[in-house]
Amino acid sequence: MIAAPTLMFLAASAVLLLVTGPTKAQAPQQQQVEIRGGETVEVPGAGGRLIKLRFSRVVADGVCVSPRGCARTGAPVVEIEAVGAAAPTYRLSPAAHLGAPFVPVQGRFVAFGELVSPPRELSTVNRAMPLDTYVLRLTVTP
Repeated sequence: MIAAPTLMFLAASAVLLLVTGPTKAQAPQQQQVEIRGGETVEVPGAGGRLIKLRFSRVVADGVCVSPRGCARTGAPVVEIEAVGAAAPTYRLSPAAHLGAPFVPVQGRFVAFGELVSPPRELSTVNRAMPLDTYVLRLTVTP
C-alpha cells in the first residue's frame, strides 16, 4: 500500500522535471565600482534595488610625503556616504585599525578595494591633493 503513493510521487516528480527542465542556479556576482572623488554612483542590485554611493573625503592616502623617502607608508583611509533619506558616512580602509575594510549599506556589503592617488611632484609634496584627482575602487555584493 505504501509503494503506490511513493511510485505516484516519483512519477509526478519526473514529469515535473521533464516539463520545467533543469535550470542553472546563478550565483549573484560581485560588482567592481570606480568612483572619482566628489562623485556619486548608482550601483544596481538584485531585484532592481539601487544604492547610491558618494566618495566624499580622503582622510589619508597612505603616500609618503617626505622628499627623503619613507621606511614604510601608511594605509589609505577614505570616507563614503550612502546617499538617501538617512545618509550615514562610512570610513573605509584596508587597515582595520584605521577604518572598516567593509561596511553594510542597505542590505549589501561595500568593501574597500584600492585608492588610486595622483602622482606627486616635489612642488606639491606637502599640499593636499584635490579630491577629484583620486579614484576609489570598491567591491559591492549583490
